[in-house]
Amino acid sequence: MRTSKKFLALLLAAMMTASLAACNSGDSGSTPAEESGSASTESGESAPAEPTEVQLPLADGESLSYFISLDANASIVVTDYNDNEFFQALEERTGVHIEWQMSSAADTLTNFNLMIASNQLPDMFYGSQYYSDGLDAGIDDGYFMDLTDLIPEYMPNYEARRQADPQAMIDTVTDSGRMAAVYAVYTEPQGPWLGMQVRQDWLDKCGLDTPVTFDDWEEMLTAFKDQMGATAAQSITFNGTDAMTGGLAAGYGAIGTWQLDETGKVVYGPYTENWRKYVTKLNDWFEKGLIDPDFMSQNAFMVDMTSVITGKTGAWTSMYTMPSLYESSSEDPDMNIVPITPPVENEGDELHIRYRDTAVGITTAISATSDNWELALRWLDYLYTDEGAMLANYGVEGDTYTLDDAGNPVFTDKILANPDFSFSQAQGSFLMPPSSVACYYDWTRELASVPEKDVASYDVWSSAGQDWTLPTLSLTQDESVDRAAIMGDVETYVQEKTTQMITGVLDIETEWDTYISDIESMGIADATAITQAAYDRYLQR
Repeated sequence: MRTSKKFLALLLAAMMTASLAACNSGDSGSTPAEESGSASTESGESAPAEPTEVQLPLADGESLSYFISLDANASIVVTDYNDNEFFQALEERTGVHIEWQMSSAADTLTNFNLMIASNQLPDMFYGSQYYSDGLDAGIDDGYFMDLTDLIPEYMPNYEARRQADPQAMIDTVTDSGRMAAVYAVYTEPQGPWLGMQVRQDWLDKCGLDTPVTFDDWEEMLTAFKDQMGATAAQSITFNGTDAMTGGLAAGYGAIGTWQLDETGKVVYGPYTENWRKYVTKLNDWFEKGLIDPDFMSQNAFMVDMTSVITGKTGAWTSMYTMPSLYESSSEDPDMNIVPITPPVENEGDELHIRYRDTAVGITTAISATSDNWELALRWLDYLYTDEGAMLANYGVEGDTYTLDDAGNPVFTDKILANPDFSFSQAQGSFLMPPSSVACYYDWTRELASVPEKDVASYDVWSSAGQDWTLPTLSLTQDESVDRAAIMGDVETYVQEKTTQMITGVLDIETEWDTYISDIESMGIADATAITQAAYDRYLQR
């Protein structure tokens, strides 16, 4: 079996997001906002931000400190971001040297906690979302600088970018309306990059059209099993991509976590009648040998690569960047993987659950105790200008990109066909690495390495609605503790009983009421109230 460094890099990058707790308080004294005042109109409302030209250099050799996670792809080539060519060019232009406090991806959460606990904070740091008390608490506890009144004055380009997108305006403030960090703002919203995929070549060989309903899907999986020899015609990853997209459950209007129902209220997916329909269907398919018989042990983020390239499975959930890798790694020259939406009960039914569109990305927070906060904000703001964003996303013209006749940047072979590095590795070494410093981020740059047929995944998966999929919510520390105390037991119970119902160990008809009653006794009503309150606050932002 052939393997690929690109596969490993993509998988590592996809699994880097998590959360962890930290606590301790520090006395930050007076805030920069108190010293500088607020950029406001006479009526007290913030004036609309206007882009402004940044005068370079910003400083003459001054330094800022920055705690950051080393990108998984860049780490193959560099150990310090000062060895990255983009950051070298950025220092040359801005006159600002960054003293990086590097952390491996695997140790970032631990090191973030140690940094917070010691209250020895750099000027800027990655990972503010890891502070379990929430971003508002991060400000109140004296760790994160309150940027609400500072950003309009010192980061006009960032403010203009976030104001240009209504969703970015919502996602870049806390529940109380404050700005606790600077977010990467996408040049355009990124659609669902996770979804279901299927072997189109198998559909063709079996003489089948693209399936729409669960009945169509069963016909397809049966053909994959009987005609193509698939031993796991449908692959399932309960704790991976299916948990993020809904997978097959989305066709019944459910997902294995918190969601909205048809009335717009928060519900826990596995505590709904729609979940019952889902497990009933999977039980039927399990008995017919249409799903992976070992699905209960598939805890990886994505489908096992071996299962795909060896023809063990014909339908699964994965990222849009993966089909070309699966195809190139397989010994089957006919392999052709395409995106597909989950099945529905009846033709014409609407889908309401999928991976949500995203308008913002990672954050850069400013330490509440930084003496050089103004330079830090101006340095970050440069990355939201046209010039700074072009440098961050595409590098130096003539070196890593050229402009086509329409004035659009096109990567050179240094990025696209580097003899020593994959596309992802070159991107992480010569450009702004993804998920590093907040900037005006052009996520479409990654499409340069993705075949056009796979880019079409966005259109296919976006055809489903996302109106029942919850956005990222912010819980207070008390809420987090209280809900976790309930959901730890609930989630363990749900996974155990769902598995038993699918495999037939438990009879769904006779055991469902007990299943629901047990979840109620664990406190699901209180957990739902907590989540509803967080969602209500989100809607008021």
